[in-house]
Amino acid sequence: MRAGETLTDPADLVREACDLLAGYLPRLERLLAEPDASGPAPGMVTRAADTPEPWNAPAGRALMDGHEGVRRLEAALRYALNGHPGHRRGGSTVNTSEALDAIPRLAAGLTEDAEAAAARVIDRWVNAARAIPAIDEAERWRPVPSRACPYCRCFFLRVLLDSRGQPAGRVGCFGHLPSGEPCRAAWASLAEIAQDLERAGTIPDLDG
Repeated sequence: MRAGETLTDPADLVREACDLLAGYLPRLERLLAEPDASGPAPGMVTRAADTPEPWNAPAGRALMDGHEGVRRLEAALRYALNGHPGHRRGGSTVNTSEALDAIPRLAAGLTEDAEAAAARVIDRWVNAARAIPAIDEAERWRPVPSRACPYCRCFFLRVLLDSRGQPAGRVGCFGHLPSGEPCRAAWASLAEIAQDLERAGTIPDLDG
């Protein structure tokens, strides 16, 4: 990929985010009936109020936020596209699924800025699901301050870490282009930087 090319299609971001959330919602539903076993933070004294709830409260909150948020987002996109939100969907799982199917089509009728904003909104619900202790798939990124992005020239590159805290072969740019748009540099286009980090076996420790 060369500088100046479109790095990521916002429509792809919306569809990917919707697909991810559609996969996490059933997992949150299955976790809902399980007690939250995360317990108090290390070093904290356990009190009666700290005993696990008979259901998974974090999963419940993430599930409710996802369902309600998806239907609100669909209504907001309909309003932006048609001047009115249309009929508001009810609170069933089927309605949420249908809203997730509709969101990419609705966003495609708006500007790329609006598409990218919709993807970021859905990403928040995806990340909330990933952060549930019983799922524990939240991605951990660490800055790479010594390298500039070859596309936007900013110093906001981050490397994805594996479970051992080592580079996992994926680098992303979290900066912006001169137009103000997020850079969204494709991971493949930053592969050389990722390979350099892997050869070094570590990345700069910013905590010291």
